[in-house]
Amino acid sequence: MTRADPKELRTPAIAGISYVFPERSRTVSELAGELQLTSSASTMESFGFESVHVAVAESPYELALAAASNLLAETGVDRDSIGLLIYGGTPGSLSFAAATDAEAAAGGVCTMSRFKYPATRLQYDLELHNAWPFAIDQLACTTLLGAARIARSMCLTEGIERALCVSSEFFPANAGREAIFNCTSDAACAILIERNGARNRLVSATNVTKGYYWDVEALRDEIVASYFPTARHVLLRTIADAGWEPSDVDWIIPHNVSARSWEILSSLVRLPRARLFSENIARHGHTLAGDNFINYRDALDGGCIQPGQRVVLFSYGFGAHWTGIAVEA
Repeated sequence: MTRADPKELRTPAIAGISYVFPERSRTVSELAGELQLTSSASTMESFGFESVHVAVAESPYELALAAASNLLAETGVDRDSIGLLIYGGTPGSLSFAAATDAEAAAGGVCTMSRFKYPATRLQYDLELHNAWPFAIDQLACTTLLGAARIARSMCLTEGIERALCVSSEFFPANAGREAIFNCTSDAACAILIERNGARNRLVSATNVTKGYYWDVEALRDEIVASYFPTARHVLLRTIADAGWEPSDVDWIIPHNVSARSWEILSSLVRLPRARLFSENIARHGHTLAGDNFINYRDALDGGCIQPGQRVVLFSYGFGAHWTGIAVEA
């Protein structure tokens, strides 16, 4: 298939990515010793995990503000040109509490504190005077991919020049660090979407939601059984919707749900030329919604992804959502 010149096909694109981790980290063995894992340390290590980032003093909002501020500083864009701000992640009063204070902060849902919205405060603190603050919830690990899809659509349909998408997730103290064989990290990630871009173009987006799996604890085994066939379907549909063939894909940018699961999924999808960027699984763990864009930024910075290459970002989120986005680098 002949590849079109990206300069002739300007579409919404990723203009920047920034992420922030908390200061502290824990090895898998340390987490097991602190009773933060359901599985053994050796099991987690066999799935490719070594250490994760753990917020103690930091609040999700502080991490979100830092990631967004860094992104705006790096890109140097006119803040008045940002017409949309999408926040996804820890909601309400919980977003302003440190992990050790999360249990007390959760009581805010029963008071006027439930109206202390992190999206609104981000708009104020970042001085985004022309941005419409918008929040999304209940997409779990697909939150930031969902935000990018919404931003892409509004750039096309409403002519918004730029959109800032921010996600910040954390696990409160004593909440555990495992979600069905995933070792989780705290992190915030921000992405900037521009209406017209010649690089990192958002070519297509695909989502499949199966509401039957809304009760993740009760349907754990059923979720595991459905994960791989649905993931394969979404990956192939994302590629087809982009107008690509499976042989056109150069890179898969994963969510960090374990190296073992990606070995299985890669064998099922069979993209003959695609490479998997899996380096961050061991050193960062699963950062929930941030994985794909953290990995994409690192792959770009490391020189792995070259201009014009075709890339698929994929994630799964409890709920249950399977999401893919096709990007032309």
